[in-house]
Amino acid sequence: MARWLVSGGLLLLKTFSKLQPGDSGPHRFSPDEIRTTFASRFELLSATETEYQGTLDPLPKALFSVLRRR
Repeated sequence: MARWLVSGGLLLLKTFSKLQPGDSGPHRFSPDEIRTTFASRFELLSATETEYQGTLDPLPKALFSVLRRR
């Protein structure tokens, strides 16, 4: 993603959250993992716990992150 964004550009990223129970399915991220994974090219501006919308009950836990290209 870094090669497509200019310096200062924003990356909006929604991932599964570490708060999602269980261990099957997609990888789950914490804010610290997002920060560490993208640290070489991005600054983490915010990470907000949220949910994926849909028909599942309960709704899956998500992490919405805003990162800025260095």
